[in-house]
Amino acid sequence: METPEYIEGIPTEKKESRKRREIIKKEYIRLIEKLQNTRGKKAVYNHYLQTDVYIIMRKSEKKASNSAAFNWQSTFAVKHLEVVIEKAVPMEGKPIFTLPKTTGKQKEFGYVNMATLYYDFQSDEYDYLNFTVKLVLGVKSDGRHVQYSVNKIELA
Repeated sequence: METPEYIEGIPTEKKESRKRREIIKKEYIRLIEKLQNTRGKKAVYNHYLQTDVYIIMRKSEKKASNSAAFNWQSTFAVKHLEVVIEKAVPMEGKPIFTLPKTTGKQKEFGYVNMATLYYDFQSDEYDYLNFTVKLVLGVKSDGRHVQYSVNKIELA
Protein backbone atom coordinates (compact mmCIF):
# COMPACT_ATOMS: atom_id res chain seq x y z
CA MET A 1 0.00 0.00 0.00
CA GLU A 2 1.42 3.34 -1.03
CA THR A 3 1.85 6.04 1.61
CA PRO A 4 -0.41 9.04 0.95
CA GLU A 5 1.02 12.52 0.49
CA TYR A 6 -0.50 13.65 3.83
CA ILE A 7 -1.47 11.67 6.94
CA GLU A 8 -3.47 13.60 9.54
CA GLY A 9 -2.18 16.80 7.96
CA ILE A 10 1.46 15.66 8.12
CA PRO A 11 3.38 15.79 4.83
CA THR A 12 5.05 12.43 4.20
CA GLU A 13 7.65 13.51 1.64
CA LYS A 14 11.19 13.45 3.02
CA LYS A 15 11.91 17.04 1.90
CA GLU A 16 9.02 18.45 3.99
CA SER A 17 10.87 18.55 7.35
CA ARG A 18 10.31 22.30 7.72
CA LYS A 19 6.52 21.85 7.57
CA ARG A 20 6.72 18.93 10.01
CA ARG A 21 8.80 21.09 12.40
CA GLU A 22 5.98 23.67 12.48
CA ILE A 23 3.41 20.93 13.12
CA ILE A 24 5.51 19.63 16.01
CA LYS A 25 5.76 23.04 17.63
CA LYS A 26 1.98 23.58 17.35
CA GLU A 27 1.28 20.10 18.72
CA TYR A 28 3.42 20.70 21.80
CA ILE A 29 1.66 24.00 22.48
CA ARG A 30 -1.73 22.31 22.01
CA LEU A 31 -0.86 19.40 24.31
CA ILE A 32 0.62 21.60 27.04
CA GLU A 33 -2.47 23.85 27.02
CA LYS A 34 -4.77 20.82 27.09
CA LEU A 35 -2.91 19.22 30.00
CA GLN A 36 -2.81 22.47 31.95
CA ASN A 37 -6.54 23.04 31.43
CA THR A 38 -7.70 19.46 32.10
CA ARG A 39 -5.21 18.21 34.70
CA GLY A 40 -3.79 21.39 36.16
CA LYS A 41 -0.24 20.29 35.34
CA LYS A 42 1.79 19.73 32.19
CA ALA A 43 2.21 15.99 32.73
CA VAL A 44 0.97 12.66 31.36
CA TYR A 45 0.93 9.57 33.56
CA ASN A 46 2.95 6.60 32.29
CA HIS A 47 1.29 3.40 33.48
CA TYR A 48 4.39 1.22 33.25
CA LEU A 49 6.72 3.48 35.27
CA GLN A 50 3.78 4.64 37.42
CA THR A 51 4.92 8.24 37.27
CA ASP A 52 3.97 11.55 35.75
CA VAL A 53 5.97 12.53 32.68
CA TYR A 54 6.28 16.28 32.31
CA ILE A 55 6.17 18.13 29.01
CA ILE A 56 8.44 21.18 29.16
CA MET A 57 8.29 23.25 25.98
CA ARG A 58 11.88 24.48 26.01
CA LYS A 59 13.18 20.92 26.51
CA SER A 60 10.64 18.51 25.01
CA GLU A 61 9.70 20.50 21.91
CA LYS A 62 13.24 21.69 21.20
CA LYS A 63 14.64 18.17 20.92
CA ALA A 64 11.60 16.81 19.10
CA SER A 65 11.45 19.58 16.51
CA ASN A 66 15.05 18.84 15.61
CA SER A 67 14.82 15.06 15.40
CA ALA A 68 11.13 14.16 14.90
CA ALA A 69 10.78 16.38 11.83
CA PHE A 70 13.03 14.12 9.76
CA ASN A 71 10.30 11.57 9.08
CA TRP A 72 6.53 11.70 9.12
CA GLN A 73 6.19 8.77 11.55
CA SER A 74 8.02 10.65 14.30
CA THR A 75 5.83 13.70 13.69
CA PHE A 76 2.78 11.40 13.80
CA ALA A 77 4.01 10.16 17.20
CA VAL A 78 4.19 13.77 18.45
CA LYS A 79 0.56 14.27 17.35
CA HIS A 80 -0.31 11.25 19.52
CA LEU A 81 2.20 12.00 22.28
CA GLU A 82 -0.29 11.77 25.13
CA VAL A 83 -1.17 8.16 24.23
CA VAL A 84 2.48 7.30 23.51
CA ILE A 85 3.54 8.51 26.96
CA GLU A 86 0.63 6.81 28.74
CA LYS A 87 1.13 3.41 27.14
CA ALA A 88 4.86 3.18 26.35
CA VAL A 89 6.60 0.11 27.80
CA PRO A 90 10.10 -1.38 27.76
CA MET A 91 11.26 -3.49 24.85
CA GLU A 92 12.29 -7.00 25.77
CA GLY A 93 16.06 -7.33 26.01
CA LYS A 94 16.67 -3.55 26.13
CA PRO A 95 17.57 -1.67 29.32
CA ILE A 96 15.05 0.87 30.58
CA PHE A 97 17.48 3.15 32.39
CA THR A 98 20.85 4.41 31.15
CA LEU A 99 23.17 7.19 32.15
CA PRO A 100 22.79 10.46 30.25
CA LYS A 101 25.33 11.47 27.65
CA THR A 102 28.19 13.49 29.12
CA THR A 103 27.89 16.17 26.42
CA GLY A 104 25.00 17.84 24.64
CA LYS A 105 21.40 18.43 25.66
CA GLN A 106 21.10 15.55 28.13
CA LYS A 107 23.92 17.05 30.20
CA GLU A 108 22.74 20.63 29.64
CA PHE A 109 19.24 19.77 30.91
CA GLY A 110 20.74 18.23 34.07
CA TYR A 111 19.39 14.69 33.76
CA VAL A 112 20.83 12.10 36.12
CA ASN A 113 19.27 9.18 34.28
CA MET A 114 17.51 8.46 30.99
CA ALA A 115 14.54 6.10 30.62
CA THR A 116 13.74 4.51 27.26
CA LEU A 117 10.32 3.05 26.49
CA TYR A 118 8.60 2.02 23.26
CA TYR A 119 5.16 2.29 21.74
CA ASP A 120 3.79 0.35 18.75
CA PHE A 121 1.39 2.07 16.40
CA GLN A 122 -0.84 -0.59 14.87
CA SER A 123 -3.43 -0.45 12.13
CA ASP A 124 -5.33 -3.31 10.51
CA GLU A 125 -6.39 -0.96 7.72
CA TYR A 126 -3.14 0.77 6.70
CA ASP A 127 0.25 -0.97 6.62
CA TYR A 128 2.12 2.34 6.73
CA LEU A 129 0.63 3.03 10.17
CA ASN A 130 2.39 0.01 11.68
CA PHE A 131 5.63 1.18 13.25
CA THR A 132 7.41 1.52 16.59
CA VAL A 133 8.55 4.70 18.28
CA LYS A 134 11.13 5.13 21.00
CA LEU A 135 10.22 7.48 23.83
CA VAL A 136 13.14 8.84 25.84
CA LEU A 137 12.58 10.48 29.21
CA GLY A 138 15.10 12.50 31.15
CA VAL A 139 15.07 11.84 34.89
CA LYS A 140 15.95 14.79 37.15
CA SER A 141 17.69 14.44 40.53
CA ASP A 142 14.34 14.98 42.29
CA GLY A 143 12.90 11.97 40.42
CA ARG A 144 10.81 14.05 38.04
CA HIS A 145 10.55 12.49 34.55
CA VAL A 146 10.63 14.88 31.57
CA GLN A 147 9.75 13.89 28.02
CA TYR A 148 12.99 14.22 26.05
CA SER A 149 12.40 12.76 22.59
CA VAL A 150 10.16 10.51 20.52
CA ASN A 151 11.35 8.98 17.27
CA LYS A 152 10.40 6.21 14.89
CA ILE A 153 12.86 3.34 15.07
CA GLU A 154 13.76 0.58 12.68
CA LEU A 155 13.44 -2.90 14.14
CA ALA A 156 15.94 -5.56 13.16
